[in-house]
Amino acid sequence: MPVLLFVVLSLPGWISAAAPANPDDAAAMRVLANWTDAAAVLGWGVKSGDPCDGTWAGVSCNDAGRVTSIVASRGRLDGVLRGSDLAKLTFLSELDLSFNRLTSPSGKLPLLPTPLQHLRSLNLASNRFIEISEGFFAGFPALETIDISNNPMAVPELRPDEFTFSGSLRSFSANGLGIGQVFPDYFGNPLVFPALDTLSLAGNELFGKITPSFGNNSKIKYLDISSQTTDDGMSYLRGNIDEFIPGMTSLVEVRLDHNAFTGPLPDATKLVNLRVFNAASNRLCGVPKFAGGVSVDLSGNPNVGSPCY
Repeated sequence: MPVLLFVVLSLPGWISAAAPANPDDAAAMRVLANWTDAAAVLGWGVKSGDPCDGTWAGVSCNDAGRVTSIVASRGRLDGVLRGSDLAKLTFLSELDLSFNRLTSPSGKLPLLPTPLQHLRSLNLASNRFIEISEGFFAGFPALETIDISNNPMAVPELRPDEFTFSGSLRSFSANGLGIGQVFPDYFGNPLVFPALDTLSLAGNELFGKITPSFGNNSKIKYLDISSQTTDDGMSYLRGNIDEFIPGMTSLVEVRLDHNAFTGPLPDATKLVNLRVFNAASNRLCGVPKFAGGVSVDLSGNPNVGSPCY
């Protein structure tokens, strides 16, 4: 009599039931849901108290029931984000709470009592934080991307000693914060930030002269330092772009517009990856030298095309 063998295959479309959430993670998420209003607007905890069972919008967990990702951008959240709650989510690797109405008990970016060792991506842009807390960045030692842009801050400061995660950082965005300090040249140092490929500091009040060595041999592909305009409508960010742009050999897109750069245009013919170059509304002169296929905006520079004297 023939013997029938039944083989159960593990097919890609078959997904086993998710493990229940770790009790500490579940408790932290319930507190987070209440403080940020996510319980009301996103339904966190309404159908289930388990953030890993698929009913919590934007929340992902690993196979061990640890919360690894929270994505609630434009979630209509309105409340308080406490560092003490975040610190309990010890396996969190991604946190995106951008475009909400969140603040903290102090109003500042939240301080964590213990670092989140696994967090790689943090986005708190476009909320209601009013200051960068001293020690804030130390809470995220493994960060690769961070965006704190467009929070209503009053002249915050970026300090080099705060960036303890500089070796892993790939993207730093702090646009529209009103940062009023000497241009932070250290971001262009490949020995300090060896992996940085995106630096976006547009719409602040940075001033001073960018040094010729800025970005030399760095991996920076996308640079946006446009519109450093103070309350008097003037820009005091200056320098000679022909001194530092040619050494930034990885550049793909650069935005230097609406500043006070002077002197000759750079010879960019050897920047083989360059696709966008915007230096509009500066005080530049000389003949443009770009490879074919580059989108170039030099409007608002009356001496472009004329010799430099």
